[in-house]
Amino acid sequence: MIIGIDLGGTKIAGVLATPSGKILMDVHIPTEANQGKKRVIENIHKVIDTLIKSHKVKIKAIGIGAPGPILYEKGIVVEAPNLPGWEKVHLKDILEKEYKVPVFVDNDANCAALAEAWFGAGKFVKHFLYMTVSTGIGGGIIIDKKLYRGAIGAAGEFGHMIIDSKKTYICACGNYGCLESLASGTAIKKMTGMDAIAAHLAAHQGDKKAKKALEEVAHYLAIGVANLVNIFNPEMIVIGGGLSNMWQHIGLPVKKEFKKYALTLPAKSVKIVRAKLKGDAGVLGAAALCL
Repeated sequence: MIIGIDLGGTKIAGVLATPSGKILMDVHIPTEANQGKKRVIENIHKVIDTLIKSHKVKIKAIGIGAPGPILYEKGIVVEAPNLPGWEKVHLKDILEKEYKVPVFVDNDANCAALAEAWFGAGKFVKHFLYMTVSTGIGGGIIIDKKLYRGAIGAAGEFGHMIIDSKKTYICACGNYGCLESLASGTAIKKMTGMDAIAAHLAAHQGDKKAKKALEEVAHYLAIGVANLVNIFNPEMIVIGGGLSNMWQHIGLPVKKEFKKYALTLPAKSVKIVRAKLKGDAGVLGAAALCL
């Protein structure tokens, strides 16, 4: 058996799973990030201990998806957004010392991409990109069935490609005109004053402001997708995250509009699809690190 942990800013999710991706048990507890690094690590231990004791099984490995850039080989979290004090945390060493099994740590979006590669929409595809569109925008790159992490583990930050530097929305990274600042849940909030779910509902009910905001988000996402198609020439782009649940207002317009900006041949060959695993992508991807 293997354990997958998705470490988030507000909650820690964990699963006990088989190598085929069957979830035997899942656990969710608050991260308590405001209580400091020590408390968060204690809560990771709590999730792992609960999973082990639940089935009284011997685990072979633990995989963890964490936010921010990760030094994969050493299992070091370089820095983690929304986790105060998390800088150069040797998470692999900490957990291997405690549990005496191999521990693998990677970026959470990379884990989601890996999950779709092993168990989801990209299962039969060699080259694809995973884009998560939620409060922010991230991504993972699968080349020849392998995860591409980049020189320092920071590859796949699709949300920080500059789309329109003249736009006045500042991104969390400090730049202007990032895709994330124009086409995420945060962008919808800035445009409408509503969170993405409320804006989606309002658009369904005919609210012009909400409808226009979703159209603008889809427009900028289409430009971002076209850039990725032109650069990577993937077989498929898998779109996940909370905004993928608004497929009618976001996904379908992106599928249609990206062709205006992408080169003809790669645009014809690529498929734009919705992620299959949804909420389980993070934990299953963390488990897939063990495989």
